[in-house]
Amino acid sequence: MIISRLTLYNFGVYAGENTFEFHNEKPIVLIGGLNGRGKTTFLEAVLIALYGINSFAFNESEYKSYGQYLKSFVNKADGTLNTYVELEIKLDRQPEEVYVVNRKWSGAGHRIREKITVYRNGEHNTFLTDNWSMFIENILPSGLSSFFFFDGEKIAELALDQTNSQMKESIKALLGISILDVLENDITRIISRIAKKSEQNQDIKMLAEFREKKKQVETKLREIDEQIDSLSLQLDKTKRRLQRAKVDYTNHGGDIVSQQQELFNQRAYLSAAIIQQQEHLVSLAGGELPLRLVVDLLQKVQLQAQKEHESKMLSFALKKVSDIFSDYSLSHSEDQVSVENFVSYIANRAEEEKTVSLYNLSDKSLFQIDNLLSGELNVVQQQTNKIIKERDNNRTKIDQIDHYLSIDIDEKSLAKTYKKIKSLEQKIIDIKTDIDVLQKQRATAHGEVLRVNSEYKKCVETLLEGLESNDDQDRVLNYAHQAIDLLTEYRIRLQRQKIDVLAATMTRCYKMIANKKNLIKRIEMDDVTLDFSYYDYHGNIIPNSSLSAGERQLMVISLLWALAICSKKELPVIIDTPLSRMDSNHRVSLITTYFPQAGKQTIILSTDSEIDRRYYNIMKENIGDEFTLVYDDKKQCSVIQRGYLIGDKNVN
Repeated sequence: MIISRLTLYNFGVYAGENTFEFHNEKPIVLIGGLNGRGKTTFLEAVLIALYGINSFAFNESEYKSYGQYLKSFVNKADGTLNTYVELEIKLDRQPEEVYVVNRKWSGAGHRIREKITVYRNGEHNTFLTDNWSMFIENILPSGLSSFFFFDGEKIAELALDQTNSQMKESIKALLGISILDVLENDITRIISRIAKKSEQNQDIKMLAEFREKKKQVETKLREIDEQIDSLSLQLDKTKRRLQRAKVDYTNHGGDIVSQQQELFNQRAYLSAAIIQQQEHLVSLAGGELPLRLVVDLLQKVQLQAQKEHESKMLSFALKKVSDIFSDYSLSHSEDQVSVENFVSYIANRAEEEKTVSLYNLSDKSLFQIDNLLSGELNVVQQQTNKIIKERDNNRTKIDQIDHYLSIDIDEKSLAKTYKKIKSLEQKIIDIKTDIDVLQKQRATAHGEVLRVNSEYKKCVETLLEGLESNDDQDRVLNYAHQAIDLLTEYRIRLQRQKIDVLAATMTRCYKMIANKKNLIKRIEMDDVTLDFSYYDYHGNIIPNSSLSAGERQLMVISLLWALAICSKKELPVIIDTPLSRMDSNHRVSLITTYFPQAGKQTIILSTDSEIDRRYYNIMKENIGDEFTLVYDDKKQCSVIQRGYLIGDKNVN
């Protein structure tokens, strides 16, 4: 299946008629545009054209009716209020078949009515017009369409948690397993017809009763599963509403109200700290700190004092030498001349180096000056700077707290939002309680199904033992029940085989695009529940919660890639905002590995920040058609241009 054309008329942000035509045979179609230019609208238009009311985009929306959903897309630019989407697809058959599906509606009336028209190979086809939903379900089931047409922002939510029943059934259909259910239903109808013709046979009557009971308990189990799925969906929507309410509560100052007393306490603590810091600064200012202003003068005083100290020491030494000389001259008169000359030399030297006493500092005072200049003043200054910085930081924090406390809060509106939050939290608790109750009921119902199936099987065996081979009806019943038993066993083996192949293929696809190739060694899929398990190289199960958002997105991409490979169907892939949660390594892996091989046609809806010039150049060789969605401010609508726009330059 290939999408060859999409025409939008007054649809969403597209005014008038706008057509995307895809001619190039290369696998990638690149559609670029800024946010709000119509990329997601393109995806929703394809889903409406193919599935209509069964579109998962509508089912996930907040619109209560399909009519309201259609009306939201009506563009009123030309005043007609008429809208349509028309999709042309080609099926790779011999010969090639071309289908055009057109859905049109008007927004003029109170009730919106959609008209669908289908053409096959250029001719109107009444059967397809009346049965289009059945036709497209055989090509691409709507339950799996979210795997092939998806929003990159939401894809991580699709399948990392245990898949829902609809998705499991769609996977079975895509892998060709559900056809066995159809065959079993057909055989069961044959048995029912024969049973009606043989009412005298008590064994057949009993078998019919068991079959009806079997049908009832299986229906009950299926209804419980549907209720659980419905409640799970309701739980997810309620959680999203709660998250939005909490954001709204925070944006309007809710956190400030709850933290008000704590903010007051913080402010008081910071104010006290500032007072202590101010007192410490005053204490430092009353000590050595002011001397930091006259360091140059202190250095001069130090130098002068050292000279004065040396002069004093020299005078003292001279006097000491003179005294010693006097004692010496009394006993050594013959050396008088030479000694006198020496003493005279010292005296002259002391006179020359004599320094005028300016400060006359004591040894203690000189020591204090030396100590100050050698580092004590620097230590005091560093300590002062640190205290000033801490004080200024505390003042900044006080200013921030004062700003928070001064915010004008609408307490009435806030109380309403708070009440809504509490109501939603209670609703979540109630839904979880209901789910728990249903889970317990499911366990009981599942046990009842197993018990009734066992009794039904025993009844069948008893009936088969009493059938005569020459009785045509009995022989048909015999073979029919044998066929059902064979189908049951065959279904188990076939599903196991298909699922094992799917899991192995998914593992291979994941390793091709994952950055952490050593994180996951293998992926396994339960052949009954279809739930996934991930194992590391030590054989340990890796919890889903340990995977990052980007890794979860890669995991789901690996699943849809594996499904496309195992189904052997050529289906297009449409990806909206494909790289939003990816790091650069994962982006390159997707661009070089997944995009070119995802399908025969991969349509990528991207902003210029996701696929910029670097990534464009990497994937250029695989890009066929290129478009850019440009917004016309005057007409207030988007127009389609050929070529991919990066920044202000068209690269095509």
